[in-house]
Amino acid sequence: MITEENFKTPWSKLSAREFDSWHSMCSYLGAFPPTLANYLIRYFSNENDIVMDPFSGRGTTALEARILNRQTIATDLNPIALALSHAKNNNLTQEEIFERIDFLERKYDYALYQPEAIAQSDDIHLIFHPRTLAQLCYLRRKLLKSTTPVDRYLVGITLGILHGGERADGTSGYASIDMPNTFSMSAEYVRRFVQTKQLNRFYRDVFSLLKEKTVRLYKKHNLLKQTGIVLKADVKKLSQKEELTAFKNQVSLILTSPPYLGIVNYAKQNWIRSWFMDEDPTTVSAELDDDLNLDEWIEFSKSFILETKEYLKPNGVAIFVIGDVAKSKTSMIPLAREFCLMVKENQIFKNVWCINDVINDYDKTTRIWGDSKGTATATDRIVILSDINPFTDNQRDESVEELDYDYIIECTKFFIGS
Repeated sequence: MITEENFKTPWSKLSAREFDSWHSMCSYLGAFPPTLANYLIRYFSNENDIVMDPFSGRGTTALEARILNRQTIATDLNPIALALSHAKNNNLTQEEIFERIDFLERKYDYALYQPEAIAQSDDIHLIFHPRTLAQLCYLRRKLLKSTTPVDRYLVGITLGILHGGERADGTSGYASIDMPNTFSMSAEYVRRFVQTKQLNRFYRDVFSLLKEKTVRLYKKHNLLKQTGIVLKADVKKLSQKEELTAFKNQVSLILTSPPYLGIVNYAKQNWIRSWFMDEDPTTVSAELDDDLNLDEWIEFSKSFILETKEYLKPNGVAIFVIGDVAKSKTSMIPLAREFCLMVKENQIFKNVWCINDVINDYDKTTRIWGDSKGTATATDRIVILSDINPFTDNQRDESVEELDYDYIIECTKFFIGS
């Protein structure tokens, strides 16, 4: 008998390292792995179907859907998320990228950008060597306003190499002092960290780092046939987005992970990347819905479900990856349960299912925040919503491992009732 203790989801049997290397372009807090996206896209959609992610993040859903020959729509409000989604939404060759990096390097003049580097805040000077900082200032000016695919790609990989740890031999694939790459430590923490560890800023040639990163990203990457749609959009007003009007009632699968209850402040915990994007983290944070209490989050959830459902086909499926939230070491908010009950009470979808998913290689906050471990848990809930039964009415590829529907029913009953 399959129980919650021994049930192993099909995607948990896969290794993220076997998937397209572009997924590792840049770390991103709260991202789910390509293994999950790959399986659910294959299970609940077919080739040429439209797959939507209204909280695109680092673009995992959209990239994996394109690899699987689906059409894609990715939206977000966070400038960093949009930059990463744009960066992965192209069909560039490695030669095109190297040609652009070489051109930028030839045109670079340290003397012209030294004053701009000097003018940056003390917090930024703590992190980068002056010569490295001048190169970053130059790239900000040359890349951020460009809409060419190659420049959007370069913005994405620059965010990926902006800060991170040194190798054992002292070399680094990152432009910064030795520090975590998943999130930006607060400026005050960086200051204490530098003093305690007696860290030195070493010159890192950004042009070389971009080439090295590109080589790594192309080890397991094949050119894709099509690009998708990437747009800045407020999910609470998604149905009003004129560029998406033609896609109402056309989407086969929505696959996304909404922000949790104040677990990740995507702007403030990415303040170094926000600096490169020339964005104020406080202003960006005010736009995002990542610092809500439970009642506010439920209202927010109701709003975005109603908005996104307008794009879903009558037989479409919406999947939301939602984690539990710990109030204390002994008390937990089952956020997905509240989400499911809200959907049922408001009769937004006819059917609601929930699957437990034990995390193994996610970029979750519990894996990186030593001083707040336990705020998020090692279990996510996969909430599946539809007006049909997509488990029995499903023309999926026969190569896709079938989910145990009896277990899913039992899991759902146990978690949210009948």
